[in-house]
Amino acid sequence: MPIKITMPALSPTMEEGNLSKWLVKEGDSVSAGDVIAEIETDKATMEVEAVDEGIIAKLVVPDGTDGVKVNALIAVLAEEGEDVAEAAKAADGGNAAPAAKEEAKSEAPKEEKTVDAVAKGGIPSSDTPVPEAKAPAAPKADGERVFASPLARRLAKEEGLDLSALSGSGPHGRIVKRDIEKAVSDGVGKAAPKSEAPAGDKAPAAPIPQGQSEEAVLKLFEEGSYELVPHDGMRKTIAKRLVESKQTIPHFYVTVDCELDALLALRSQLNKAAPVRDEKPVYKLSVNDMVIKAMALALRDVPEANVSWTDSNMVVHKHVDVGVAVSFRAV
Repeated sequence: MPIKITMPALSPTMEEGNLSKWLVKEGDSVSAGDVIAEIETDKATMEVEAVDEGIIAKLVVPDGTDGVKVNALIAVLAEEGEDVAEAAKAADGGNAAPAAKEEAKSEAPKEEKTVDAVAKGGIPSSDTPVPEAKAPAAPKADGERVFASPLARRLAKEEGLDLSALSGSGPHGRIVKRDIEKAVSDGVGKAAPKSEAPAGDKAPAAPIPQGQSEEAVLKLFEEGSYELVPHDGMRKTIAKRLVESKQTIPHFYVTVDCELDALLALRSQLNKAAPVRDEKPVYKLSVNDMVIKAMALALRDVPEANVSWTDSNMVVHKHVDVGVAVSFRAV
């Protein structure tokens, strides 16, 4: 009979992962222990091995798919001697769309029936499933309840979104993860800041500043002067943790004294060699000029550092452009 290959849980806390790359194709024969795919989580990229031998009948989830739920069907393996076409049909009855089924399952009134049995005096046996505590639906502005999955509710809180301003694409209009991600990318649904009266002389906490959108960042650079490299899950998590660290943990900075005798000697030599016009040198180099030059050369030699950050991509620049902020004082 067909062997269903599901998304493995690569860590105790893993709920979903990205199927980065298939290392096999439909029709390939595999043996137990063969590496068949690469799975990316928010912490690492790991290889997935076949647990049995057979022929890859169908790859249910394509390369590069993000947010594949744990235990979701990703491929079907036909056993030796089994008809591959018949085995592939097993994918039609699998859990290729686990997210939608999970959302639909959460809408089932099992919890209400269990609670109702207890209310009528029935005592559930040890085999009776204990209902999970479900987060109450948030009320809309007009009093209507908002239905959202726990994950969507948590993401909305982190992003500062008002659930009542969003429309859900899940079962029965339920707000799910993809609705939150779409709202964030479209820049809609931001919750209005709460106006709390300060207690005594205590001033209200300043809102956390938001970074520029990807569109705003890309407008700073000439089109065609950069390439976009999408972030992997690990890079996104690292960036998020660094921002949290910067906002919540006090920082201190360390300075160091450098001996610049050689640089100062070179600066003096270059200034002496400057052409003269009207009995004055055409230019006079400063130490700052030489530091900027050194930085530009470093960015040229280490292109991995010559980048800009957006929420979804790393903007890799093809040219080195160093901007210097200066202040002028009128005299």
